[in-house]
Amino acid sequence: MGKYAIILVSALIFSMLTYSHALRNALFMSNSRTVQSFSQNQAHNISQSAAMMAITHLRNNENSTFLPTPDNTLYFPSQNGFEFWHDMHGEYNLELTNHGGSLLTLRSTGRFEDTIYRTEIGLLIGSSTWNPNFDQALHAENSIELGGNDYIGCVGANPCQVTLNSSLSNSVHLGSQSKIKIDADLFIGPGSDVNSVVVGNQNNVSGDIKVLSQTIKYEMPEFPDFTELSFLPGSSIYSTGMTLSPEDYDQRHIPEILMTSGNNTLIIDTGDQDRELRVGKLDLSGQNEIKIIGDGKLTIYVDYDVDMKGGSSINEGGNVNHFMLFYRGNQEVELYDETLDFGGNTHFNGNFFADKANVRLRGTAGIQGNVITGGSVLMSGNASAISRVIYAPEGTVETNGNVGIRGAVVSKSFKASGNTDLIFDPEFDADIPDLEMFGSGFDIAYWN
Repeated sequence: MGKYAIILVSALIFSMLTYSHALRNALFMSNSRTVQSFSQNQAHNISQSAAMMAITHLRNNENSTFLPTPDNTLYFPSQNGFEFWHDMHGEYNLELTNHGGSLLTLRSTGRFEDTIYRTEIGLLIGSSTWNPNFDQALHAENSIELGGNDYIGCVGANPCQVTLNSSLSNSVHLGSQSKIKIDADLFIGPGSDVNSVVVGNQNNVSGDIKVLSQTIKYEMPEFPDFTELSFLPGSSIYSTGMTLSPEDYDQRHIPEILMTSGNNTLIIDTGDQDRELRVGKLDLSGQNEIKIIGDGKLTIYVDYDVDMKGGSSINEGGNVNHFMLFYRGNQEVELYDETLDFGGNTHFNGNFFADKANVRLRGTAGIQGNVITGGSVLMSGNASAISRVIYAPEGTVETNGNVGIRGAVVSKSFKASGNTDLIFDPEFDADIPDLEMFGSGFDIAYWN
């Protein structure tokens, strides 16, 4: 082999060795960048997921452990410690600071092996307004059962709808009588088999029977804790025909208003401002009347008893939006059976919100205004309700007799028998009460 050939071969070998070394370095650097990128992404995912976990807990739990008291900081699991997250194969740390009860800063740190990623989020503390959408005649979570000559329809609503979240068998009972009528489209739970869910004569549904694309969620608004209101003490009222001026009752706690003998009128003057009154017991069991005058709204908070079984009335003929009654009821046990009985020829003209108690209307009793309760609503006889909504998403709305409802119904279950007429009318004088939803007010102000 000549010397030039030897030189050429040597140069070729050197080039191959150099290229091989460079290739190994490039592959090593590429693998290092891939590992580093994966670690950064995983730390980022842990940080973001831990933050969302904390926000979800804040929004869904009234006494969330992730909410420190105003002007304090909370660490989870500790100031310098990390909580191992098995599913994410890494660790996280949360730091939450409450700035004066209005802004919550959440610093979430995700760690994967030796890589750390931090996220900072600002959350506005507080409740948001309860403003559900009522665009159907009836919504039920679990079941709808009709019997007798019951009718559900709409006035001026296009299209008219009845909705049900359940997709379980036999969730809708239409009965066999042709007089039963859902004069609307019927929507049942996602993934439903119509013939399994809807039993009885499907021809009793004048519209189409369809399947929801997703369930409809209705939540209870927050019941106000009026036991913390700083009301001045007042004297009990045994009315024999008297008028209360604002200075007699506004911002006061009156132990009892007792009107048990018949034909008495208690006039409450609001003047030109909104007024608040807290009452331990409100008893109108005789044929008595509370009349509200003035341009302001009256809100009455009742602690433990409302009795309107006689032919009594509150705000009859007055402005529905000028009266709101909150009923707290028995708070000693978490679940109890307490029923507020509106009987006889009782008339209630205003908005009513019971924390947990059942509400019963019987005889010729009537309510005009919104009915909201954490319990159930029972209507019988010739009872009637003219309401933007009867709202009992955690209970049953049951009717029996010649019951008339003009408005929307939201319930866990709906059961009608006799001659119930449920007619949805979107045009009402009663406004939706100004209530709040706990937790959903943790709105995101910024996310870095």
